[in-house]
Amino acid sequence: MKKQRTAVLASIALAGGAALTALAPVAAQAATFNPCSAANHGRLKYPTGSAKHVVFAISPAYSSNHVVVTECVKQGKSWKKVSATTGRAGTKAFARPGAKREGDGKSPTGSFALTEAFGLGNPGTKLKYRTLRSSGDCWGSTPGKSHYNDYYSASPCRSTDEDLSATARRGPYHQAVVINYNRPHPKSGYGSAIFFHVGGVTPTAGCISIKEPQLRAVMRTLVPNDRMIMGPKSALFR
Repeated sequence: MKKQRTAVLASIALAGGAALTALAPVAAQAATFNPCSAANHGRLKYPTGSAKHVVFAISPAYSSNHVVVTECVKQGKSWKKVSATTGRAGTKAFARPGAKREGDGKSPTGSFALTEAFGLGNPGTKLKYRTLRSSGDCWGSTPGKSHYNDYYSASPCRSTDEDLSATARRGPYHQAVVINYNRPHPKSGYGSAIFFHVGGVTPTAGCISIKEPQLRAVMRTLVPNDRMIMGPKSALFR
């Protein structure tokens, strides 16, 4: 996925009026739909497990890569809305459940644990945190190779894998949370390196991104086994 991700990062400079126009239905969704309340009323199709916080990334349709990212906290038996902001998903929007594949430019649909994070310095999260170095931090994205969909250390990283250190220097991985899609026992070719990272302006290669201050705020609340539930509204809710 490395070449595709490089192209996606380069497209940041092209964001403009078209993106603002596409954002309109997402902004309307943020104003009218509360996923925390919907979960309280039994409308959520996916499990929340033992999560104390759930982060929803909801698009209007499978074809849209504009999302509303909403955090909900568990209070007793109910979910309460903590925050909401706009963000972006993959360049090709969302894959249907089970259909995500390596390099397809789509974000996976489903409910995934959040167990670890990485970046330039811990912003206060209780997740397991890895501080990236100036070089040598890698993530396997090559089907059939060792460390597929997992961290490894090498200098340089394999050319077909993610260079986390370099991407952090460019900005997107200033902070990132690992979305446990196709983990911890990955199927080769089913997709890798799905993160919740800094961005929110242009599409990603399959991750979910929001602006850095909002991401840091969410990260400070997260504990192991909190969850990201992501995809089009119709796929997530009854």
